[in-house]
Amino acid sequence: MVNKNPKVYKKMLENNHTLPYKVRVDGQLFEVIVYSMLGKIAGVIVANLNGLTVGRETAEKVIIEVQKYSFYFEYLKKRAQLVKERDSITAERIEGVQRILNEKGLFGQKLQSEMDELNLALEVYKQQQRKLDIYQEDITLLNEKVASQQEILEEDWNNAEDLSLAYAMAAYGQSLYLEKTRDTRKKMLKWTQMHGKMLPAEQRRALSKLAFVLSEAQAGHIFDQITTLIPMLENGLHLNPNQPIPARVKDYGKAYEAYCRVYEPPMEKIGPLIRNKKA
Repeated sequence: MVNKNPKVYKKMLENNHTLPYKVRVDGQLFEVIVYSMLGKIAGVIVANLNGLTVGRETAEKVIIEVQKYSFYFEYLKKRAQLVKERDSITAERIEGVQRILNEKGLFGQKLQSEMDELNLALEVYKQQQRKLDIYQEDITLLNEKVASQQEILEEDWNNAEDLSLAYAMAAYGQSLYLEKTRDTRKKMLKWTQMHGKMLPAEQRRALSKLAFVLSEAQAGHIFDQITTLIPMLENGLHLNPNQPIPARVKDYGKAYEAYCRVYEPPMEKIGPLIRNKKA
C-alpha cells in the first residue's frame, strides 16, 4: 500500500534518519528515509512532502537519483574511512625529510636511478595530496550547499561530476606512482639499515629520519592502504595498464568521465532495500 506513514516500515531496533536533501523526480520533491541497524543500511522508504509513502515505481526513480549522486563520492568516502586524514599528515611529514634524496650519488650508481624514481613518486604524492585536500573541501562545501537548499539543483549535479572526476584523477595518479615504487621504497629502507651507519653524521641523521617516515609502520602502511583502492577506481573501466603513468592517468580521466555519463546504479543490490509497495 501507498500513502502510509513511514514509521509503519520501521523494524524493531532499527535507527532511522532522513537524507538532508530532497530529490526531484517528474517535477515533484520527495524525501528519503534510511533505516539502519548496527551501522549498516537495512532499508529505505521514499515519502512525499506530506510525509506519506509513495508507490514502488516512483520510489525506485528517486533512489536511482540518490545513488547517482552518492556514486560521485564513493571513492572519497571509502578512502576517508580507510586512512582518515593520515594521507595529508603523511604528505606533510615527507615534506620535512625528503630533501636527502636530492643528494646525487648517495646510494651508489646501482640504486641511484631507482632512488630518483622514488623521489619523483614522493613529490607526486605530495602534489596530488594537496589537490585531493582542496577537492575534498570543495565537495564538503557542495554537500553543505545541497543540505541548506534541501535539494540537488542542476548546477549541483554538474559540480558533483566535475569534482568527482578531478578527485578520481588525482587519486589515480598518486596511487599508480605509489604502486610502482613500492619495491624501491623497501630497497631504500634495507640499504639504510645496512649502509647508513657509514655515512657522515648529518647525512646519516637525515636518511634515518626519512627511513622512519617511510617505514612500514608509518607512511608505508598508508601507501599500501591507498594502493589497495586502485581496483575501486578502475572498476567498470577499460584501461591499458602498459602505458606510461601520465598516459594512463589521461586515458583514465576520459574513461571515468564517460562512465559517469552512463552510470546506472546496481538495482539488483539496491532494490531489495526499498520498502515502498506497489501502487
